Amino acid sequence: MDPIQEMLGSHPQKPGRHFDVIAQVIRCCYECAQVCLSCADACLAEEKVADLRECIRLDLDCADICSATGRLVTRQARPDSELWRATLEACIQACRSCAAECARHEDRYEHCRICREACERCADACQQALSAYPEGGAEASH
Repeated sequence: MDPIQEMLGSHPQKPGRHFDVIAQVIRCCYECAQVCLSCADACLAEEKVADLRECIRLDLDCADICSATGRLVTRQARPDSELWRATLEACIQACRSCAAECARHEDRYEHCRICREACERCADACQQALSAYPEGGAEASH
């Protein structure tokens, strides 16, 4: 068992169902945040950095939203369903926007391809969480 699943499993209000979906969202959000930060940094090191301004901005926006989403989903004690839904939806949009921008550059910059793929994985994981929880949020077990 990986540390995220182990921690979720030890929580007194662990997810009753869809345990793997919650763990995957957390994993993907943190991975995507890190990859987006790395992509922004790589873009800044490119010769034609001015052509990558939008990519850098979206990388940084996506990293912030993914990081916040990962933190929110990690907290299982009495989650606010509407806040979960809104946060997951915002993360999906940030990932889609960043992936679309990185796709414009991926033929020239390998870091943009890697970032696009991470954003797509994160958006998929967040969408799965929304589908698993029609009202959003974890189910607290009392």
